[in-house]
Amino acid sequence: MKKLYTFLFITTSFVVVNAQTNLLLNPGFESWTNNLPDSWYNTGLTLTQSTTIFHEGTSSCGLTSPTSSSKTINPLVDIPVTQGVTYVFSGWYLDNQTNARFRYWNQFRTAPATDGSTSDAGSNTLQGSTYSTDSAEWQFFTAEGQPTATGVSARPGLRVYPENSTGGGIIYFDDIKFYDKSTLSIDTKEFDNQIKMDNVITSSLVITMPTRATVNIYSTDGKLITSRRVESNEPIDTQSLTAGVYLVTIQNDYAKTSRKIIKK
Repeated sequence: MKKLYTFLFITTSFVVVNAQTNLLLNPGFESWTNNLPDSWYNTGLTLTQSTTIFHEGTSSCGLTSPTSSSKTINPLVDIPVTQGVTYVFSGWYLDNQTNARFRYWNQFRTAPATDGSTSDAGSNTLQGSTYSTDSAEWQFFTAEGQPTATGVSARPGLRVYPENSTGGGIIYFDDIKFYDKSTLSIDTKEFDNQIKMDNVITSSLVITMPTRATVNIYSTDGKLITSRRVESNEPIDTQSLTAGVYLVTIQNDYAKTSRKIIKK
């Protein structure tokens, strides 16, 4: 598939202030044609639609790491950006194999030359500085920043690499977002204020929250005890926890907060 280096112009007007709008098409990899995710372009990657491993919806996109260098999947059409505006690049990934690793890798692109081609406008804060590490649970990544001086469009990418000098491992991606931060509907402070839970628990942990979220429970030394994607007020079984103090993190696609709890 030849990539179209043209701009996708957004003409939507916002009636409700702070209504967060994802600028990516097919962000949850729900729509596929000829075994490729619609509206996404890849540089020679082996892609897999999984309907059994996913974060939300009914499917995710699995990227098989190469044996050397890196391979990237990004939107088929670059996203127009505005100087001085802060953009957020975020999403979920599952890296539970020892022969693959991942970095989010956005490029801001220059204005088209006379032949229609564009160039990378340089490094930016929407490029991951570290690689993913193996985990049995879905993990969330997020970064924000403004376009580089000559950037007029964005090309947010999901880039996979071999790990331990070998490739062939699959990393799964789902619910990818790229948006203007000013359109975010729930900021971290507001999200934190909306979280309601008991600080002392016995057999279960119940959290009231504005949206479905991932709840992680950690020991005081930082070890992950359990991770669950739950709805508001959905009980989390804590009977197996020994008495003591734990750290709980609550995270949706836009914000994250934490609380300390005491298990009796």
